[in-house]
Amino acid sequence: MIDDLLAQFPSVELVIPAWQMVIYISIISIFMLARDFKLSLITTYLFTLYWGFFLYFGDFIGSLSTFPPALFAIFGLIHVVLTLFAFRQESP
Repeated sequence: MIDDLLAQFPSVELVIPAWQMVIYISIISIFMLARDFKLSLITTYLFTLYWGFFLYFGDFIGSLSTFPPALFAIFGLIHVVLTLFAFRQESP
């Protein structure tokens, strides 16, 4: 019964290098132990963006256009600027 249920879901293989996962888990652990939740959320967001680009890079190149990577780079730079701006704001 459980095998039939699991067979209905498609098989998905995510290829994320183990060393990147170790770095991610180490950084998140340090930030969570230091109770710096902002940095842990930002780290999660940045790793998610990077891994999304890493996994779909072939599709970007396959489109024979520079628009998707350029758009990704622009939004990445905007995110870095907004993050730095947020860190410079004073806490109440």
